Order: sequence, then structure tokens, then C-alpha cells
Amino acid sequence: MKPKTRQTILVVAMVFIGFFCVKQYLPMIQIPTAKRVTQKRHELESLQMDLMVAKKTYQDQVNDIQAMQSLAGPFWIPSSPSAKVDQEISAEFNRITRLAQLSTAANSQKIDIAREKNGSSFQEVTLSVDFKNVSMRDLTRFFTQMRTSPKGEKFRWEYCKINPDNPRTPTAANMSARFKILVLNNDAMAFLGLTDAPVAERNAASRSRKN
Repeated sequence: MKPKTRQTILVVAMVFIGFFCVKQYLPMIQIPTAKRVTQKRHELESLQMDLMVAKKTYQDQVNDIQAMQSLAGPFWIPSSPSAKVDQEISAEFNRITRLAQLSTAANSQKIDIAREKNGSSFQEVTLSVDFKNVSMRDLTRFFTQMRTSPKGEKFRWEYCKINPDNPRTPTAANMSARFKILVLNNDAMAFLGLTDAPVAERNAASRSRKN
């Protein structure tokens, strides 16, 4: 084959390959014309507006959930769906009395858990306590600790009676008290998004203190 013929064949082959490449990849190459730039700018502005609307919708939903969770502040939130609430309530009350520097030997406790009513979102727990031979200073510390404790508001006072240990020559006091604690059930916790109970409870208590 003559060199000139060979060159002609190569040129034709290169033209064919070039034509194929242009046809294959040219649609992928977008020349930034003024019309195309304007179109892309409008698309980006539309996406930006959609993003702003989505953010606002999300924030509104978060605010609604937080507002609902703040309503759970006065209720007892179990640490888990299978938690024994009587033990948790007793442990918290013992913590409060310990911080108030009241001896555990000076008080007795009785916890009653009422049966959950049909259609109710909570169950009632009654805590009855008796303090024997304690000073008024001890009781003052106890009242203060109940008021300032993060979970103190969950103990609703139902009854309280304070008497001197001896009517004639009093040296100390005796106190009988009864508290009612409303414990959210699992359905109410799920509805309020409180499945992560410890975190949600801290958030609800924090918002309640701010209010």
C-alpha cells in the first residue's frame, strides 16, 4: 500500500472517530451562554427557597414537639418502658432526704401504685412517709430540698401533719405526709416523643424551670 493511500485511510479513520466522539460527548458539554446561566440561577434560587421552607417547617415541628414535651414536666417519666416506678420513686425520695441530711432511720415509707384507668395516660402512685423525732431545722431543709430538687415538683403534696414529739416537753417533731406522683404510661411517652426518657426528662425540667 502506498504511503499516500495509507495517510488517506488514517485521515478518514480519524475523522470518523472524531465525528463519533463529538456526537457522543457534545450533549454533555454545556456552553455557559447567557440564557443558560440565567436558567441555572433561577433553578438555584428556587432550590434555595424550597430549602428555606423546609427548614421553617422542620423548626415549627421541633417547636411543637418541645411545647408538648414541656407539658410532661410535672409527670414522672420512667427511665425505661419496663422500669419499676416504685423503686425509682423511692430512690429519688431517699436522695432528697439524704441531701436534706435526714437520717433514713428517722423515716418510714409506704408506696401504693393504683391500677391504671382505661383511657388514661398515666397511673397514680401514692407515697406515704413518717418522720419521727426530727428537728424543725431538719424539716425546713427537707422542704427546701423538695422545692429545689429537679424532680421535686413531681411529688404533689396530698397531706401533711406536724406534731411535737411530746405535747408537754417537746424536744423534736413528728411529721406524717402523703404525696401523689403521676407516672406517664408507655403510650403517652411514645406520643410525646419521650422514648429517650432521661434526656427528655432533663429537657422538660430545664424548660419548666426557665418558665
